[in-house]
Formats: sequence, structure tokens, C-alpha cells
Amino acid sequence: MIKSINGWRAVFALMIVLFHVGVMGLEEMTWAGVTFFFMASGMLLAMKYPFKQLDGGSYKRFAWRHAAKLFPLHWLVLALWLVVMALAGVLFIKPLALSLNVLLLQSWSLVHSIYYSYNHFSWFLSTLLFCYLCYPLLARWYMPLRLRYRVIILAVLTVIVFGILAATGGDDYNRTALYVFPPMRLVDFLLGMTLADVVGHCRQWRWLGRGENGTDAELVAIALLSVTVFSCQAYDWLLPWGDTMMWWLPVLVILLVSVLYHKREGFVGKLLSSKPLQWLGNISFEIFILQGLALLLYNYLLAPVMSHIGLLDVANEVGADLFGISGNRLLTICLVLPIDILLAWAVNRLFTRPIAKRLI
Repeated sequence: MIKSINGWRAVFALMIVLFHVGVMGLEEMTWAGVTFFFMASGMLLAMKYPFKQLDGGSYKRFAWRHAAKLFPLHWLVLALWLVVMALAGVLFIKPLALSLNVLLLQSWSLVHSIYYSYNHFSWFLSTLLFCYLCYPLLARWYMPLRLRYRVIILAVLTVIVFGILAATGGDDYNRTALYVFPPMRLVDFLLGMTLADVVGHCRQWRWLGRGENGTDAELVAIALLSVTVFSCQAYDWLLPWGDTMMWWLPVLVILLVSVLYHKREGFVGKLLSSKPLQWLGNISFEIFILQGLALLLYNYLLAPVMSHIGLLDVANEVGADLFGISGNRLLTICLVLPIDILLAWAVNRLFTRPIAKRLI
């Protein structure tokens, strides 16, 4: 395991949750985080499963192994989501949307009310499943090509993605549909796969990855990420590309630095490799998927109780005086993340690990 990548998983997962609970200014880091998850998955799979030869049996074993990582967790969270909504008295069953959710096909719909239906964040699992199922074929037929040909293919795909996103004109509805659409995210995944091979070429260069530690390179990666964040915030004309391809370069650099300086991490890498971030990184998958359930538990079960005993009134005073926000928003920011982390730890310990031992 490359610890700095695992640490980045934790950082991005936490920022995504904090943005969704109302912390302002983190939207761009949310976009970067989603891109990171897809690209890192492609790179790590290419490093672990080269698939020099592919037959029906090996494909089935790979597909089963990776589908088993997604479906049980998804079904558990969906069932819990339905139970909480039913207890809150706000459950509405939409047969088509529910059927697509059960099958992890919802992200193929370009309809907002379907791909974001029920557990809002399960679109990620739907799209990731498509990437997993494509991986053996890409590893067998794309990866053996010479690097120059793969770069040409990626350049063509970049032009296509650029044009498709430009055609949206920054329209939120169309951008969001493309944001979750599996073929669009497959390009992120493919970039990560290609990076796994690029790393080997980079190691042959005397000037790259040869330092005693990666502090300088890590700071360059963070600087590039920061510049991209500020650019997206400052220039509205970047909006069509701001939630997808704008993050390709900074994420590629982050991943490249993480691999090249593996076991020679600098200050940033050592921080990312610390035990708290490694623990959070190990449950980051659950943190991401369970954040919607954590919000439901707070909004429909916890918040009414706090309002009944007067805690919400106290929070309103504190929030207005110190932060200029409502008490409910203040409590949401303070409480949902701990709830989410606790849920993620419990699900990982009591469900994900036992299921993995049985099925994988």
C-alpha cells in the first residue's frame, strides 16, 4: 500500500463531506477529490493486475472480486437509507429509480432525479462498477500499446471531452449529468492506468524522483492543486471544465509524486502517512458512501431531539454571534462528520471486512 495515496484519500473524503454539510469554499476540492478517486483506482489496478493474458475465467474472477466490493455495501446503505426515511415519514418509492439503484445502473441515466435518487452518493459506485468491468479489457488491449500511441488516444479523448463540456455552456444540469456519466469518468480511470506505466519511464530520468525525500516535489504538487482551485474560483469562463478535466493535471502530479517517493516521503508525505490519516484512509470508501445516511440521521432523528430540549436555540445564538450562520447549520457542520466517521468505522469493521473475507 502506498501510504501517501491512502492519506490523500482521507483528506479528499473529509473535504467532500465538509462541503456537503455546508462548509463554504470546498466545492473545488470536492471535484478534485472525485477525480482523484477514479484516477487512483485506475493507476493502482494497473500496478496490481497487469492482465498480460485475458480469458473468460480470469475476467469472471476479476469482475466477481470487484463487484463484491461494491454491491454488498451499496445494498446495506440503500436499505438503511430506506429505513431511516420510512421512520421519518418522508419515504417515497419510485419504482424505476429504485430498480436502477439496486442494480447500480442509476448513473447511466441523464435524469437528475434518477442518478441522484435515494442515496445521493451511490452514483459513484455505479460509475466505478463500469470502470472495474472495463478494466480487464483495457489492460489487455490498451496497455500493451506503445506509450506514444496511448498518449495520442488520450489526446483525442481530451479533445472530445473538452468539446462535450464546452457544449454545455456551463449549464449546471447538463454538467452534473456528465459529471456522473460512466464513459466520461472512464477517461479519468484510463489516465490513471496510463500513469502506472509512465511511472516506470520517469524512474529512468536522472532529475526526477532522485532526491533524498519528496518534500520539494510534494510542495510543487500542492502548489499546482492550489493554483487550479483558485483559478476555478476566480474565472467563471472555466466553469464548463471546472468539475472534471481541470483536475487531471494536479491529480496526475499528486499520484506521480506519491509513487516516485514511496518510502522516501517528505514532510507532506509523512503527514499523510500518519496513523490518524491512514485509519481514515482505510475507511474513506465508507465515509464517502455513508455521508448521505449521516445527514439523514442528523436531519430527521437527531436535530428534532436537540430542538426539543433547547440545544438548537443555544446553537442559534452561538452561530449568529460567532459565525453569522444559523444554529442548525452550525450543528450540522459540527456533528455530521463525526456521525459519518463513526458509521464508516462500524460498517467497515462489522460488515465490509467480514463480507470481503467470505466473498473475495
